[in-house]
Amino acid sequence: MACQQGKQPPRRVRRPILRCVNALGARIKALREERGLLQKQVAEKAGLTASKVSQIELGRLTPSLRTLWKVADAFGVSIPELLESPARGEGVHISRKGERPLVSFENSSERWMVLGAGLFEGKVRAVIATLDGGARGVSTDKVRIKPGQMKFFYVLQGDVALRHDGKTYRMSEGDSALVDGGAPHNWDNTGRRRARVLWVILG
Repeated sequence: MACQQGKQPPRRVRRPILRCVNALGARIKALREERGLLQKQVAEKAGLTASKVSQIELGRLTPSLRTLWKVADAFGVSIPELLESPARGEGVHISRKGERPLVSFENSSERWMVLGAGLFEGKVRAVIATLDGGARGVSTDKVRIKPGQMKFFYVLQGDVALRHDGKTYRMSEGDSALVDGGAPHNWDNTGRRRARVLWVILG
């Protein structure tokens, strides 16, 4: 009697996180070399350690938004310019899958994959945010936005809770919302698996 083969375990889909971090590290290294700076000099300007700058360039560390602000200030550029080369007036600007920069936040599992950072006059306008199961996203005091500026929120995957100005809205995959970005807001992952949402700043 032939042995019955057991079910093969599902193949793990390789996520493009490492490539994203490597792309950001390569961008920072290119800016540093364009300015003829050593890692130690960038670290001193940014108030970081040379080891941390090295880890970011090598793709071994996903920098937090606060760290990106420091590095951007050290280079004298905006965060979007740090994340991606500005568009040079072309009619089409393509960002390849797996090459978009990633941003992390301190004390949170939330991650941002920044879309089209080289567009929109040097402003971050669109991100895909991911959040681990049962986790809470970053609060609005971590993100700079103009009062009254509208934001579009779209659930790509999972069950989430959108919190806006003291109210909570339960949402699932395919649901969307238009919110006033000037009021306090954030989002939670109410499910057990990782959730993904799209944020777009309008205007």
